[in-house]
Amino acid sequence: MPRQPNRRPSIYLGSDGLYHCWVTLGTKPNGKPDRKHRKGRTATEVAAKVDELLERAKRGHGVPQKIETVEQWLTHWLEHVIKPRRAYGTYTAYRALINNYAIPHIGAWKLDGNNRRLEPEHLDAMYTAMAATKVVRGSRGKDRAPLMAAATIHKTHRMLSVAFKAAVRRGKAARNVCDLIDPPSYRAKKVAALTLAETEAVIREALQDEMAARWLLGLLMGPRQGETLGIRWPRVHLDPPAGEEPCVELETQLQRRAWQHGCDDPVACTEGKHRTEACRPPWEHGCKSPAACRPRPHLCPSRCPGKGCARHTRPCPPLCPPGCTGHARRCPRRVGGGIVEVDLKTEKSVRPLALPAVLVELLRRHRERQQQQFRTLGLEWAAEGLVFTSPWGRRLDAGQDHQAWEALLCRAGVADAKLHAARHTAGTMLIASGADISVVQEVLGHTQISTSRIYVDVAKKTQREAVDRAVSALMDGNLAALLQPKGATQTPPG
Repeated sequence: MPRQPNRRPSIYLGSDGLYHCWVTLGTKPNGKPDRKHRKGRTATEVAAKVDELLERAKRGHGVPQKIETVEQWLTHWLEHVIKPRRAYGTYTAYRALINNYAIPHIGAWKLDGNNRRLEPEHLDAMYTAMAATKVVRGSRGKDRAPLMAAATIHKTHRMLSVAFKAAVRRGKAARNVCDLIDPPSYRAKKVAALTLAETEAVIREALQDEMAARWLLGLLMGPRQGETLGIRWPRVHLDPPAGEEPCVELETQLQRRAWQHGCDDPVACTEGKHRTEACRPPWEHGCKSPAACRPRPHLCPSRCPGKGCARHTRPCPPLCPPGCTGHARRCPRRVGGGIVEVDLKTEKSVRPLALPAVLVELLRRHRERQQQQFRTLGLEWAAEGLVFTSPWGRRLDAGQDHQAWEALLCRAGVADAKLHAARHTAGTMLIASGADISVVQEVLGHTQISTSRIYVDVAKKTQREAVDRAVSALMDGNLAALLQPKGATQTPPG
């Protein structure tokens, strides 16, 4: 290898048959020289690596420390950037997208460099493969395998764009690959709100329920589920001072989080609790005349294994990998999980909600009923000061709350709808009643007014329903008679 120009580190051939070069980049915090090693099969390859290293140092980005591949960067970014700074729901959503899609498809590619660098074509191939993937879901014992939703692919692209943008800022990559391709096509679904007739049917049925205050608060004021379940009695002002209106202050919310191991050895802690064998299939009749045989298939003398699983109505959970550290909920020293009280979604979400007279009366009855339960249960009552609790005063789980909502819709004769539809219904009703868009933003706690504008188009149908009902009620439904031409003879009914 010829001698390098001045101020360039030398490249030499080592005893291992590879070319080596040591580059000094300043000093370490302890005062020793910060030397970086590069090697390659040819001197030209090593020279290119040295040029790249010096260019990074010139830009002030430093040298990547054991973070070269996409998998390494996404793992570091998720655990050390997103987890401490973003909401728990955002962290869990990103973790699922990274572990299920990003790492299996593009995790082995490098963020930067001359060899095996992540290219736009790799993202195109990943999105194409995701679009052709069938997602198996179980719904009440009936499995279906639809193609992956476009929303999932769009969220993956947005997540990767944010991650690669952070990598560029920190000098881990020279470019954001997501900026070099068009985002996957995605059309947001329209807001699913209850119609006027459905809302009336649900309210009529909710008034007969012990949790009537909870359901009418959601349908009339539209707080999020976690915000509603996190309301405490000290923040409910049913008898305010003179000149003030009854209100409820939204400051915290309830959220379920996964448990974490509190022991020193998670593998030994969960020994014997891992899933190492696949589920057993149900037994089926193996005889020629099942009708004449015993009624239960597992008692048949000629029984044989069937298809599927005898235990799970949804897809069976996967087997545990070697060294599994999961199952933290079974750890005797588990920490950080369960239903916890956390801050609201955004700063705009911290807001007071003015209570109409009907909600004030329902909340008074709810408080009296809760005090009666406390006197009945005594020490068994979990006194946490929450407004909406279980019959024993404990925190309500979001799943239990949603099941109660589905039961309410069933009793009201309304088609199945998500609990979040109550929030959309409240916004739609406010717009249909003539409320200003800024008022809707304040009531629902939206950070951007563009989110509140979604309810404007949806409210048109509700307005039309209300006007049609008003027209049909005028003059006993004979308003159409006024539109007949003058002199026309009206045919008597019957």
